[in-house]
Amino acid sequence: MKGMRKFAVAAFALTLFALMAIMASAAPRYDAYHSALNQLRTARAYIEHPDSGELHDQEKNAIAEIDAAIGELRSVADDGKGPDDHDPLDTHKRWIPRLNEAAKLLNKAHDNVVREDDNSGAKDRAVQHIGQASKYIQQAIALEQ
Repeated sequence: MKGMRKFAVAAFALTLFALMAIMASAAPRYDAYHSALNQLRTARAYIEHPDSGELHDQEKNAIAEIDAAIGELRSVADDGKGPDDHDPLDTHKRWIPRLNEAAKLLNKAHDNVVREDDNSGAKDRAVQHIGQASKYIQQAIALEQ
């Protein structure tokens, strides 16, 4: 009887483990989207507070495009994080290096979004918003030089 009980418990545990593995593999993970969300939040934080204390139209437009890209990605792969949940910033950087850092992060976010396997339409819209944000950042850099 004890042997049968041990066998039943082991079979149940194995079945439960297999079921959990199937469920985990069936659910989309969107790891690249989650990385892109972090990069977008960090890029936004870099351009949110300029040296002069005042944002120009280019920076405001870039932030709006980043927010739109974040919204698109969260509609598919919400990571439950807020706008202040980003990587630590190098607060000693001056304004143009901060804009350059934001541009690098936008490029990384773009690459992550593009490589994600998603047919929802959010991917294409997010790529467009990231592209527009990059253009605005480049304009801001050009005006500062």
